[in-house]
Amino acid sequence: MDRHPTRPKTATMHDTIPPKASEPFPQILLVEDSQTTVAVVSRYLCANYRLVHARDGEEAWGILLANQDIDLVLTDVEMPRMNGHQLLVKIRRSDSARLKSLPVIVMTTTDDNTDRNLAFLNGANDFVNKPIDEAELLARVNVHYKLARTIRELEVSRGTLEELAATDPLTRLKNRRAFFGEGEKNLSLARRHRTDLSVLLLDVDYFKRINDAHGHHIGDTALTAIARILTTMTRAEDTAARIGGEEFALLLPNTNRLGAAVLAERIRAAIEKEGFLVAGEPVPLTASMGVASYCGDAVDSIEQLLQVADRRLYLAKQAGRNRICVNDEGKSSFAS
Repeated sequence: MDRHPTRPKTATMHDTIPPKASEPFPQILLVEDSQTTVAVVSRYLCANYRLVHARDGEEAWGILLANQDIDLVLTDVEMPRMNGHQLLVKIRRSDSARLKSLPVIVMTTTDDNTDRNLAFLNGANDFVNKPIDEAELLARVNVHYKLARTIRELEVSRGTLEELAATDPLTRLKNRRAFFGEGEKNLSLARRHRTDLSVLLLDVDYFKRINDAHGHHIGDTALTAIARILTTMTRAEDTAARIGGEEFALLLPNTNRLGAAVLAERIRAAIEKEGFLVAGEPVPLTASMGVASYCGDAVDSIEQLLQVADRRLYLAKQAGRNRICVNDEGKSSFAS
């Protein structure tokens, strides 16, 4: 049996949310120790919602932690072990953003303003009166579910737009803007905690020749191959970015100059080995790199750190390409 049965094709007269046949029922956690109230609420809501029942706040809290699909909480106040107010406080003080924003409707008696006011102070979104009126319950549940769903959709859309704004469309690495944003945050942390921070700047050798000889689509293939190598060979805390046409940068927190140099040499060797075929003919692919480190170079910003790496990249190019350079004299360059 499916965990989420599909919506009925025909909506009831109370349903203010247009149903889609392919969508699962929204899930409501009903927290109530009275079987009579459970039966009434179930009868009113079962046409458009799937109810998950908890007998008290303690059981409800366990369900909320285990079930990521709860869309709304409908809770009584007076219950054993953990009452409705205590549950509400736990929800609003949770470390989970999902739980903090979960709509909570509290059921109170008509003449009990104390419970109602306390529920609002503790973060309730709304309340319904007991004895429960069907029209009132449906109206309040529909409104808060629809509002919460809209907010979630907006948050997902915003997250998607932010990700797109920070991503290079060809390689799917971070773009220049995102690299500098991450760089300033990491540099601030390195200053505060007196930790290492290194930058690796990489430029594809003779990239224009690849484009001119084989076309831009082959050049794009080369760039995506390098991006794949960078992604594979870096850690989750590192930032790999394409910051120019054929120019890439790596931000390496907690990495000193020696560690960055070792990684750079591994990347250089992997790129050289990557060579691919065009019309049966091998196309050589190499890169030159410059390395700069916050603890070893006097810099005040991520821009200055990148400038140092760029200066060393130029030295690596001058020395013959397909190599790395870790200082301004070029004496510590590594070559193939």
